[in-house]
Amino acid sequence: MLSSLPAAAIVAGGTDLVVRMRNGERHSYLIDVAGLSEIAGITPEEGGRLRIGAAATHGQIAADGTVRKACAGLALACSQVGSPQIRNMGTLGGNLVNASPAADSLAPLLVHNAMLALEATGGARTESLERFITGPYRTTIGKTELLCSVSVDRLEGYEEGYRRVAKRAAWAISRLSCAWALREEGGLIEDVRIAVGSCTPVPFRPSRAEDFLRGRRREGPVIAKAVEMVADEIREKSGLRPSFAYKLPVVRDLLAEELGGRSCS
Repeated sequence: MLSSLPAAAIVAGGTDLVVRMRNGERHSYLIDVAGLSEIAGITPEEGGRLRIGAAATHGQIAADGTVRKACAGLALACSQVGSPQIRNMGTLGGNLVNASPAADSLAPLLVHNAMLALEATGGARTESLERFITGPYRTTIGKTELLCSVSVDRLEGYEEGYRRVAKRAAWAISRLSCAWALREEGGLIEDVRIAVGSCTPVPFRPSRAEDFLRGRRREGPVIAKAVEMVADEIREKSGLRPSFAYKLPVVRDLLAEELGGRSCS
């Protein structure tokens, strides 16, 4: 259907699309996919991963027992989206395709190595979230493609969480956000994953800081150095911005607190 209606727009929850249309965006057709069972549901996959349908709402994801156990940061992030009304309408797929730098789901999905499944009449493809989002409100999705599902790593046994800073507790977008997952073995950090959102044009994983932390003890000087490495990567990606006067100190404090031993999962 999409291939025969190039001027059409996909609508599921409509929490982003309807706002844009009120601001002047126009489409010849709207195709409602909210009721498609093929892109709904949350199910285990082989290889220690979890499939989340693109039509799953933030409310469903936040309440799902499997997500809360295996992807605690994502469940926590989805529980903080907008308001109860928005969480019960807005979908994960819509959050991804809209690609707002402040989208709450993006940082925890990066931590879980999210892979996106897209389909079109000409065939199907998968793409990592890191490659899918190319800039603020820009993605690689084609005009005739439909985002069907997201596959994520299950991280049972990790300390995991999500924190964001916004003007209000509800009905407000994130000014900055951080997600992380960490596992220790024998007193050493065996694996660590960090993602930062709302500080750069595209949410990202600070790979240098992650590599530095693996194999080290979770001690104050180690955490402090890693946090500074994260701040350096933020500056490299965004340059110097006036907002960094408050954003970078907050990012430093959040990561130092959480990586230093406090989990909010």
